[in-house]
Amino acid sequence: MEPMDKPLDKQSLIKGEVQDDVDRKLLELSALFEISQLLNSSLNLTSIVDNILLSPMGRMMINKGLFLLHRGDHQYEIFTLKGLSRDLIGKKISITEIPQKSFLLDEVSDAPYPWLSFFTQYDMKLIVPIVLRNDMLGLVAFGKKLIGGPYIESEIEFLSSIANIAATSIQNGIVFEELRSVNARLDKKIQELHTLFDIGKELNATLDAQKVVKLLSYGLMGEMMVNRFAILVRRHDGVEYAEKRGLARLQLDDTQTSLVFNYSQPAVVTDDEHSELQHALQNQDIIAIVPMRSQDRTKGVLLLGPKISGKGFTKEELDFVFTLGNQAMISLENAWLFEDSLERKRLEEELELARKIQMGLLPKDFPKLNNFEVYGLNISSKQVGGDYFDVLKIDETHYIIAIADVSGKGVPASLLMSNVQASLLALSTEVSDFSKLVYKVNNIIYANTDSEKFITFFGGVLDIEKRTFTYVNAGHNPPYWRKTDGTLHTLDKGGLLLGMLPDMPYEQETITLSPGEGIVMFTDGVTEAMNEKLDQYDESRLEALIKTHPKITAKECTEKIAAEVKAFAGAAPQSDDITVVILHAI
Repeated sequence: MEPMDKPLDKQSLIKGEVQDDVDRKLLELSALFEISQLLNSSLNLTSIVDNILLSPMGRMMINKGLFLLHRGDHQYEIFTLKGLSRDLIGKKISITEIPQKSFLLDEVSDAPYPWLSFFTQYDMKLIVPIVLRNDMLGLVAFGKKLIGGPYIESEIEFLSSIANIAATSIQNGIVFEELRSVNARLDKKIQELHTLFDIGKELNATLDAQKVVKLLSYGLMGEMMVNRFAILVRRHDGVEYAEKRGLARLQLDDTQTSLVFNYSQPAVVTDDEHSELQHALQNQDIIAIVPMRSQDRTKGVLLLGPKISGKGFTKEELDFVFTLGNQAMISLENAWLFEDSLERKRLEEELELARKIQMGLLPKDFPKLNNFEVYGLNISSKQVGGDYFDVLKIDETHYIIAIADVSGKGVPASLLMSNVQASLLALSTEVSDFSKLVYKVNNIIYANTDSEKFITFFGGVLDIEKRTFTYVNAGHNPPYWRKTDGTLHTLDKGGLLLGMLPDMPYEQETITLSPGEGIVMFTDGVTEAMNEKLDQYDESRLEALIKTHPKITAKECTEKIAAEVKAFAGAAPQSDDITVVILHAI
């Protein structure tokens, strides 16, 4: 019977081995089915990759593992790991020429694959590529088995099968991750658009420049989580800090300021930039420059410090700040225009009031004098001018007639002109010596004005009974004395301009006016009036006009001079006040 038992034992052994192999295959298939279900149950890439590592590591008792995800351009990122330092996560490795099948590191030379040294330094034993339709999605690297021994062929096949099953899940996970990232960026963009819309509504609803700056500041702090920044703006041909938040010591010199205004797009201040500007900004903890543009010009600049989180600015974040800054710049310009218009309106109202006051100071009506007629007019080049004339009654037979031209224009000149009139009124009783009166007026003007202001003055006392006119010329255009024979004489006796120096002596002269004679007094706005060719009216034209009309009244002559000067100037703007006063003896 023994010879019959041996063949049966051998057959039984073979059957047993076959059965064991079948059972092992069934277990592997069952495990692959479970892993497949697990992998296909999720679109979360992290969960998928964790299962690719954990399932075989637990089943085969592997001590450590790495999963590297292909990020394009031969770059592989350590996406997750087990049994190694988590500091490696996110590290990228350049890998080229990867075998398409699983392989043991002990059986492959480093020569064609220099990147293998990275895996060997962490004692990896097996690398399993994950390939889908010839596209490399990633690599799984496994360490040694805790039970010892090398990986056998069936184990490598099992791990390769897991990789093949996982490839589609990983691809789906990558697509899902990209979609989730796109959706997150889209959500952020929508949030930014809502913020821009909300802030834009508030910006458009205000014409207060300070409120515009506050809204911009709140937008930077709320959306970008920035608490250190500066806002520079160009205004009135200069640059000013509209806001400094957390950067009180920030100060750029003129060259650096000019350079930041040369930016037309947002820029990050990088460590590898060695320009003087970048160095200065880094020293003051500025990490980004964002121009504020309007009408294709940089009219403001945002200098941003680091975010509270410590992270740098993304391109999308800088684009958001750029758009917000541009909106704010337009609103600032509108606010400034509004402020300027209010200021202009206020100034115009003040000038109109000053003009009315000044015109009230000039004679409205002229006295009817025995043996004489007097008339004058003033045409201001601005709302408020610096020319002055007056006819002051001292008593029934004596009158002061004066004309003056104050240096400068506008309100300051008008105020000085009123000072001259007040001085004449206060001293008008001292007409016995007109030169002393002018002496005192000069000292008053000198004491109450700065050295840059002065007055040309001509004035005299008319005695209507004696037909005499005693005058002093203090640096004024010499008036013309038209005599009965038609000749013209200039009245130039006097002294220095009023307000130049104190205690200056003045000379006076007395002339007698016969019937038909007259005195033509004027300011330089008459003789220096220019036409469009920049030719001046000059004294020769004025002299010719006076000689041509010897018998017309003082009023007619005054108005004729004004009309001729205006006709000569044509369309050229009036550059100076025009004042004419004529005294005519009857």
